[in-house]
Amino acid sequence: MKLMVKTEKENTQGEYKAGPIDDIIVSTLQSIDRWSFWTKNKILFFKELAYLLKWWISLFAAIQLIWNTSDNFAIKEIARTISGFLHRGKSLSYALNRLPDYFDAGDYSLIKTWEMSWELPMILQSLASEYLYIKDMKNKYVGALLYPAILLVVAVVAVFALFLLVLPSIFSIAESYQSLQLPWVTRALHDISIFFQMQRKIMIWVIAWLGLLWWIFFSTEIWKKSWFTILLSIPMIGKMTKYFYIVKFCRYMRLMMNAGMSYIQTFQLLRDILDIPIYHDMIERILVWLNKWESIYNVLQYESALIPSDVAVMIKVGEETANLSNSLNNVLEMYEEDLNTTIMRSSKIIEPIMLVFIGWLVVVIALGVFGLILQIMEGAGM
Repeated sequence: MKLMVKTEKENTQGEYKAGPIDDIIVSTLQSIDRWSFWTKNKILFFKELAYLLKWWISLFAAIQLIWNTSDNFAIKEIARTISGFLHRGKSLSYALNRLPDYFDAGDYSLIKTWEMSWELPMILQSLASEYLYIKDMKNKYVGALLYPAILLVVAVVAVFALFLLVLPSIFSIAESYQSLQLPWVTRALHDISIFFQMQRKIMIWVIAWLGLLWWIFFSTEIWKKSWFTILLSIPMIGKMTKYFYIVKFCRYMRLMMNAGMSYIQTFQLLRDILDIPIYHDMIERILVWLNKWESIYNVLQYESALIPSDVAVMIKVGEETANLSNSLNNVLEMYEEDLNTTIMRSSKIIEPIMLVFIGWLVVVIALGVFGLILQIMEGAGM
């Protein structure tokens, strides 16, 4: 008994032992790291690995170093898994191919092409640069659309709250004055408020069902194609979307061409990387023509909704001169600048339009409320 008591005291005074709550917290944080392994973490992993390899550190030692020093659990787990494969004599591309939750077919194929040469650090750095550029462009693209969308949602919620919670209390004051002649704006607001109050349960059910139907249809290939086609037809937003995917398409294509891949290998990977069904169809048609020993231009000349005619012509010139990589450089030099300009211009135009729309809503509601107040003051003889 004394020995047991002594042991317990030593445990309480000695090293701290994690309890079940600590295990839950650690497990939760690790799960968050796994779930949040986004492009920025992949960029960091590729950059760190390229930097270490440039300093003539062996691949196995570099992976071990990343495993031991990284504070991101997902990266540590990836490095540990890769280290295990390398220890068993497998290649880096083999290891990446066994981690589909973190790395895609493009990563695997590009690294497989270069891993047996001294150019592996270069291709890792190129991958990181491509991911970084696409990530920055995507953030700019989303940011140009996100702020107006937030304004619109806030405006709609505020209007519903006014008609359901605020305006009924104000209009109830006017009911005690039977002889009041309300302005037409006030009468319109009053009728809308009554409609919202009477039909709010039905409106909630309709919104819920519309959201469910939207989610169901949006998950289908047909709806995704239709939605993307609609998006391309919207002024400013359509041009911005089209330019974004042109740049993404050409940058990935150039990277694969520089890696020495054939046309068929390049477009097979592009089909997997570009997650837009309408692009899948276009790439499938290109692959059909390539398997018949025809040119890429034979398909692109009919895809003006996705690929502008000047881009198709430059790709045709690159095919005919066996210098497609330079043609893609010319395309990117032109369209990357146009994409930046379009994003900046769109954000500057969309935001004032949304502010004007919200301002008009505020003005209309204010006119209705102040018109009611003025009528009540005149009726009271003030």
